[in-house]
Amino acid sequence: MAVATGKVDGMVYAGGLLTGMFVYAELSPVLMPFVNSTSMGQVTIPQYFNLPVLGVAAAIVVMALGGFYGATVLERKFGNK
Repeated sequence: MAVATGKVDGMVYAGGLLTGMFVYAELSPVLMPFVNSTSMGQVTIPQYFNLPVLGVAAAIVVMALGGFYGATVLERKFGNK
C-alpha cells in the first residue's frame, strides 16, 4: 500500500526487498557448492538441536508474543498520543 501511494518508506522497503532478491539470485550459483557440501540432508531445528518439536514450536510462539508485547509497550511509550 505504501508503495502504491508513493510513500518514501514503502519505496525504500520495496527497493531493499528487490535488491536482496537480486543479490541472492546472483550469488546463489557461487554459494551452492557450500550449501550442498554437507551430507546431513534436510535437517530441522528440532532435529539439529535434539529438541522436541512441540517445545520448539512453543518457544517460537512465546518469542512472537513477547515481540508483540514489547512493540505494544514501545508504541505506548513513544507513539503519538
